[in-house]
Amino acid sequence: MKAPAQPERVLRWDGCVNVRDLGGLPLADGGETAYRVVVRADALPLLTAAGRQALVDYGVSLVVNLRPQREDDEDAMDALPVPVVRLAMDPRPVAAAWEWPTMREAYLGLADHYRAELAQALTLLGDAEPPAAIHCAGGRDRTGIACGMALWLAGVEPDAIAADHALSDVHLAERSANWLAQSADEAERERRERVIQPPGRTLVEVLEEIEATEGIRMLLLSAGADEAALDRLVARLRGEA
Repeated sequence: MKAPAQPERVLRWDGCVNVRDLGGLPLADGGETAYRVVVRADALPLLTAAGRQALVDYGVSLVVNLRPQREDDEDAMDALPVPVVRLAMDPRPVAAAWEWPTMREAYLGLADHYRAELAQALTLLGDAEPPAAIHCAGGRDRTGIACGMALWLAGVEPDAIAADHALSDVHLAERSANWLAQSADEAERERRERVIQPPGRTLVEVLEEIEATEGIRMLLLSAGADEAALDRLVARLRGEA
């Protein structure tokens, strides 16, 4: 008997370039994360008609949008054919996230300033009928922090979290090069060069730092996350629910 085909992690939804399922990642205590629980993505409202149909066909019940309204307005985005909840994580009010001295400082700044939004995002992912999707603009930074926290709580191997995070830079390479070329001046070009530097293990190091200081779970709960929803999200990612 022919073995069933392995699900695809990378999802080719026309109009987006950085969409993937969080399934198939190795757990530290054995096994791997389940598919069709959480999808991470770049700006989903940029999907074409075919891409939107792919989102619907995949069964996505809810989209969590981490972009502020300003960003969506700049791209003149159309509404998606599924419910959307906006939890705006605007980098502009966070000096480290806008000036971007380093990715570590930017991520720590975002995780601290927008802890309530991250808490609500993971609560929504746990409450939604799976699969649910989460996105920002490129699907790397704001989305990466949220997904990194979820994967950490689920017990995914840290190296696998880092490798999944690094995939975004591969998928975004052409878009990042165009964004760099469109810099208004040399100062902006230098800022953008800092932003698009390869992440290496930065996300994991940030998660480890948060875990060592206050704990990722405690950060989320103290910021208003629903404990039952967090537990449900973790169980689903681990294939236990």
